[in-house]
Amino acid sequence: MTGKIRSTDEFAEGDFRHGNPRFTGENFQRNLRIADEAQAVAAEAGATPAQVALAWLLAQGDDIAPIPGTKRVHRVEENTAADGVELTAEQLARLSGLPPATPTPKPACE
Repeated sequence: MTGKIRSTDEFAEGDFRHGNPRFTGENFQRNLRIADEAQAVAAEAGATPAQVALAWLLAQGDDIAPIPGTKRVHRVEENTAADGVELTAEQLARLSGLPPATPTPKPACE
């Protein structure tokens, strides 16, 4: 989500992400584009990318309840502050138009 890692070469040996489909080949590049757009919206909104992701979820309707997980108090505070992030209709549309992190697998032939 942060986009800080720009290459899979930055993963340490034994890092679980080496085998995770989200971090391989074209999927990794797709995720970088998603992270870059989330960062751009965050900069516009004066928020963090995590807050933007939570604010986008909160804007999806009353039947959506994001449940972020963290170990650190400052991250809980950051996540809670997402409730005050107001995304514009254009920002919501940009985020909603992003591709999924990994493509939907094609159904097996019968």
